[in-house]
Amino acid sequence: MLHKIKIMKKNILKICFLLFTTAAFSQAGHIMQGVGAVNMSMGGASTAQPLDISGALQWNPAAISAFDSNIVKFDIGMFFSSPELFSTVPTPDGPFSGNTKDDRGVSPMPALAMVWGSEDSKHTFGASAFGISGFGVTFPESMTNPINMPQQMNGFGHIESDYMLLQIGLTWAYEITDQFSIGVEPTFNYGALELAPNPLSVPSQTLGYPVSDKATALGFGAQFGVFYDSGSGFKAGASYKTAQSFGDLEFKNTYLDGSAAGDVFFNMDYPAILSFGLGYSTEDVDIALDYRMVDYENTDGFEASGWHIAEF
Repeated sequence: MLHKIKIMKKNILKICFLLFTTAAFSQAGHIMQGVGAVNMSMGGASTAQPLDISGALQWNPAAISAFDSNIVKFDIGMFFSSPELFSTVPTPDGPFSGNTKDDRGVSPMPALAMVWGSEDSKHTFGASAFGISGFGVTFPESMTNPINMPQQMNGFGHIESDYMLLQIGLTWAYEITDQFSIGVEPTFNYGALELAPNPLSVPSQTLGYPVSDKATALGFGAQFGVFYDSGSGFKAGASYKTAQSFGDLEFKNTYLDGSAAGDVFFNMDYPAILSFGLGYSTEDVDIALDYRMVDYENTDGFEASGWHIAEF
């Protein structure tokens, strides 16, 4: 029995890697590198270089003071990845190998931003609704790839993950002088996560790994920033986005035969982010350099290990 439990724990570690692997290779963990077309084209650098309102609202609330008119901006991006899952197991007739292609398709990334400013006022206001985080893979059940074979044949079967985080921000920036501004932004979040099989739940020796419905949670946090514009091209900025504190995700689990596997609760917050930036602009060239530290180490949900006991 102990040997079987150890094997299942190793399998759970493997499936956790598979479910989250797309995010690991596409950006800084599950955090999108930028917001909107302009900010994405700059690699997310905008802490000290507010080329558009979306990048400024996302990375430094003080930087919206650079805009002195009313602006509305909507972007929608398309995220696409094409990972393949390979596995090999030994058999009496030699190694049995196979691969499965991800058939998830394209995922939209919306970004809506608004700023209200005036040359005659030291105050600038903004509002935003951004898709700031996400990941997902879909590997269908397969008879030619050992790891995707049906659970009755010791595979995981269909493997899928789907995570999204929508963040709404209300921003205020104030010009202390013509060159120096401060900003603050309370943030409100909606997150949704779906996992199949669910690696958080204890698997059954006879019924296999549970699958779950999509779990949702609400969260909140804030962001603070400072911005300096010399007026001669040189700019500097810094911002701190607090950890976004979420309520528990509640997964309602069932086994493949339809029987209840019990509910599992899991808390996963969004990490705090510290950003520093430099910028330089001429009539024809804009240069931006950002340093960003993401505090995964002290974020709930990323240090946890082991299974969660189900509640019936």
